Amino acid sequence: MDKFLWLDQIQKSDRSQVGEKAFYLSHLAQRGYPVIPGFAIEAQALREFLESIHWLDPLFADLPNSSLHLDVDNPRQLQLVARAIRQEIAAAALPAKWLETLASISEHLKAPALILRPSLALPSPTGIDRDLKISGLLDAHVCFSSPDALAAAVKRVWAEVFRARSLLFWRRNGIQLQQINVAILVQPLHNSVAAGVLQANSNLWEIKATCGLGIALVKGEVLPDYYQVQPESGAVLMRKLGVKTIAYNLEEHKSWQRIETKNRINLPLQTYLLSEEQQKQYALEEQYLQELIQLAQQFKAEIGSAFTLEWTLTAKASESTADRLYLTKIRTDREMENKATSKQASRKAEENQTIQLKTPGPSIPHLFRGIGAAGGRAVALAQVIIEPSENPETIPTGKILVVKSFHPDWLPLLKQAAGVIAEQGGMTCHAGIVARELGIPAVVGVRNATQSIQSDELVMVDGDRGEIYLLREQEMANQEFVSTGDRLLSMGHGQEEQSSISNTQDPIPALWRNTTASPNAELPLAHTQHPIANAQLPTTNIQYPIVATQLLVNLSQPSAIKRAASLPVDGVGLLRSELMMLEVLEGQHPSRWVTMGQRQELIELLAQAVSQFASAFAPRPVFYRSLDWRSHEFQSLAPLLPTEVNPMLGMRGTFSYVQDPTLFDLELAALHRVYESGYTNINLLLPFVRTVEEFSFCKNRVEQAGLLHKSHFQLWIMAEVPSILFLLPDYIKAGCMGISIGTNDLTQLLLGVDRDRSEMAIAFDERHPAVMKAIFQLILMAKEAGIPCSICGQAPAQYPEVIDRLVEWGITSISVSLDAVERTYSAIARAEQRLLVEGARGYKSQKSKVKSQK
Repeated sequence: MDKFLWLDQIQKSDRSQVGEKAFYLSHLAQRGYPVIPGFAIEAQALREFLESIHWLDPLFADLPNSSLHLDVDNPRQLQLVARAIRQEIAAAALPAKWLETLASISEHLKAPALILRPSLALPSPTGIDRDLKISGLLDAHVCFSSPDALAAAVKRVWAEVFRARSLLFWRRNGIQLQQINVAILVQPLHNSVAAGVLQANSNLWEIKATCGLGIALVKGEVLPDYYQVQPESGAVLMRKLGVKTIAYNLEEHKSWQRIETKNRINLPLQTYLLSEEQQKQYALEEQYLQELIQLAQQFKAEIGSAFTLEWTLTAKASESTADRLYLTKIRTDREMENKATSKQASRKAEENQTIQLKTPGPSIPHLFRGIGAAGGRAVALAQVIIEPSENPETIPTGKILVVKSFHPDWLPLLKQAAGVIAEQGGMTCHAGIVARELGIPAVVGVRNATQSIQSDELVMVDGDRGEIYLLREQEMANQEFVSTGDRLLSMGHGQEEQSSISNTQDPIPALWRNTTASPNAELPLAHTQHPIANAQLPTTNIQYPIVATQLLVNLSQPSAIKRAASLPVDGVGLLRSELMMLEVLEGQHPSRWVTMGQRQELIELLAQAVSQFASAFAPRPVFYRSLDWRSHEFQSLAPLLPTEVNPMLGMRGTFSYVQDPTLFDLELAALHRVYESGYTNINLLLPFVRTVEEFSFCKNRVEQAGLLHKSHFQLWIMAEVPSILFLLPDYIKAGCMGISIGTNDLTQLLLGVDRDRSEMAIAFDERHPAVMKAIFQLILMAKEAGIPCSICGQAPAQYPEVIDRLVEWGITSISVSLDAVERTYSAIARAEQRLLVEGARGYKSQKSKVKSQK
């Protein structure tokens, strides 16, 4: 078979032609490890194919030997060149001999579909860093197993080399096209029961698992099941059930070979919803978990302690067979090796052409655990703040704040921080809310953090896992910390290496790389990104499906406006006035502005701040929530105000307006000023309304301010105090035009759980039956009354499975934090699609029933 090699035929001398991925898998297969059979299309095939094309553009005539001189800093030229090359690759025909071979192979594999993975090797020596990270650069492709579909998929994989982002990557890293060997690993694709990854190092193994094919995990559409394993004994130290609501499998079709390829260029995959019972079960049964651990122990004995295994559990072919665990990818993490290994040992390993990597990785830094309140990772020096009275202005920029609890009036401090660690608080605390909007990691509920961490110690915050790593100086000597978050995992039998960084970050232990940097030198503080993320790739227009349910965003910071306005949102569902106003107040409580005779000045400043949001989103609506001060959170602005015993149930929301309407009137005047300046998309959302009388009082003030007479203006209330479950018709009769369900406070009050107490986080669950029934009742009553019903708490963002029920019940809009917009959009689209499909099936079933009766 010219240019085609079965995995069990690959020899050491074939490494550069079949690429690293196929080479390593072939060695596993030949050593007896469970590897799905497959074959490799050698890299030379791509070169011969490119030379056979009759290029229309002379610029490409000498591919693949051309250096392809183009200006990669010119986005338009880069896109045009990339598109032209890929179009000609797609249009060109493969040699007849190759087509015959592919037809024979696809028939021999006897599978409904195939997965094609790029297997790349950079020849050595080339002057190129062999540790260059390329995961996520070249995408895998899935196709039906017909010869025509396979041939088209092969060309799509080859075309990956010439995508705009690939051309940019080659150029930025000094790689010539003639230096690149891209082979293709082709394997049959079968339905999977589960799939995932095992990340191993000398101290700890971590396993992630999800149901079905691994695509949902790669795309970040599920939170996988998670295990920690002790390497030596294989004992499971910890297991945590994930949040898995969807899964991928192959489409069911009885005539795979007869499908017209030209009409089936999309993936032969289907998404399905997991039942509530399936969601409560671990994806990987105990017997297969133990089998995976045994495989890893065997692997460790052969190659050393640092490696990554990707695996899939294929579904049984018949009742007489069993599910079977396969390894789909192996990566030996060179970065985790001891770089002090002698050059002689390196040369010996190269000569042996095997995967012998015996050197241990570094020791694990000291670990603290808490609640991940804002995703991402950051490495920086710590700044410990024990007393709230400490002046935030004295804190240097770029440090990780370590505090007992975060106070909203420390917002300016948080905006210049690399991350935040707090002893108190939960997912709904202000530290988490603001950190998510600012895009910095936050971990809360970390016990004794201010005593265990000292200022100027180097720490790493992992907001995705809720973990803190204290990196002692001796561990940092002559080394630079490198997070593994830029490495995107291919999940076996699914489309791999998608650019979904935030949800596929590898956990600590982290990787280390030798460097001559001093341990006291300044370290990079940014979240680790994909290696080409900083290369200023030309942007593309993403096509989002049309959805009926409105998607809104929660905001408070003007700095987030530009990013938010570019996302597929229908407006701002919650503009938090307290946090937005902190910048306006310049460290002074608003009542002090009034007493100092600066009322008009404050109105003007507040109007300018609101206008920024109104202008950016016009004509999309912006729902401004009026001030919901909680005394303990703004103590530094007004230290002489009395301290409340229970501020969560104290002088807050509309009750405080009834007691003293001064500040509320000031806000209304500012909103009127915004309307007068031409922005008619501002609406008012009243917070923490306890009684209809409070609402009526506020409505009268709004009317006196001249806002109710504006044609587009809407007056809504937050549905967060449980009394609204009994009084919503009365609120509507009194003039309420819409409601927004605040799941944070609603859950707190229904379950009697302090949302800011990290010790009670386990009891704070928005999915509790009492909470879900309350939400259902509110949506139903709003529908019956003909008013819109939104939801703006943390629940939809944290628990995507809730969105299915919200859409089914008829929620008008869903408003989420900035970091959750895109995944919420996808969840809404899936939920609506499911309802349409179920409706169509029900209609057909009913129609068939009527027809049979006739």
